[in-house]
Amino acid sequence: MATEQTKFSVLCSLFKWTQQTKSAARKRSKFRKFLDAYCIDRNFFPAIRLILPNLDRERGSYGLKESILATSLIDALGISRDSPDALRLVNWRKGGAATGATAGNFALVAAEVLHLRQGTASGGLTIRELNELLDRLASGENRAEKILVLSTLIQKTNAQEMKWIIMIILKDLKLGISEKSIFHEFHPDAEDLFNVTCDLKLVCEKLRDRNQRHKRQDIEVGKAVRPQLAKRVANATEAWKKLHGKEVVVECKFDGDRIQIHKNGPEIHFFSRNFIDHSEYAHAMSEIIIQNVLVDRCILDGEMLVWDTSSKRFAEFGTNQEIGMYFNMD
Repeated sequence: MATEQTKFSVLCSLFKWTQQTKSAARKRSKFRKFLDAYCIDRNFFPAIRLILPNLDRERGSYGLKESILATSLIDALGISRDSPDALRLVNWRKGGAATGATAGNFALVAAEVLHLRQGTASGGLTIRELNELLDRLASGENRAEKILVLSTLIQKTNAQEMKWIIMIILKDLKLGISEKSIFHEFHPDAEDLFNVTCDLKLVCEKLRDRNQRHKRQDIEVGKAVRPQLAKRVANATEAWKKLHGKEVVVECKFDGDRIQIHKNGPEIHFFSRNFIDHSEYAHAMSEIIIQNVLVDRCILDGEMLVWDTSSKRFAEFGTNQEIGMYFNMD
């Protein structure tokens, strides 16, 4: 069956089974069987972008965190904002009668509210249709457009399917299986290729033949690279053991934004740890980079902070965004 024609309900069953299964080996096996059975056309990206929504950069941001998503769902359902169910959605973090046992999990609270208004039968939504609607949701220029898409999704699904769609929108499926495991079952070179490209679509397209090994790809200036992250240990003694007695340089950890600056001649990019190109920093920073970084092509990876010239110290955390917004509006 073509991947895009597969019913989203099949993916929901995979999600539910994976979430409820404790064995990591069985989770991996089930995912591999899904790819073999439902992606026989080798068009993996439409499904994998739904399985790993936090790594999908093709669609962009929905602009819908829980608080905004709550009021948007209320309006999409056409219920009063003062109604008990509306208050459950708004107060999803709180326990007690206002939210019930599912407090603290927005998707479960939403599913309970939706269950009263949706039938139990699946609406037959395909993976292609869902991706098209999610594209519309992300590209919606105003709240009304986003509410219209949510209304359409509610009409075409049942409460359990909407629960998983909400988790996709929030980019956290809570499946209990790591990205590393999913990549490995898809293709043995998938994780390495993603780490140097941060491009899920490219990974799916280049590795369509899952039995063909891929030549290791070099890092490219101008394309985000997955940053290396520090590992937390209990104490300094344990950290020293991890270093096996090698000579090291220790410095204070400054609290800024993890940024990759890619310099390719006059072209400068500012990538966040989530692979987003923050062009709003260009007005304030690009010329400084060009003047002070003497090599023509390089990647700088580290914390970016704002230096307060009046107090002669680093500004408080979060100032980067304020500076970026200021220069972007100027």
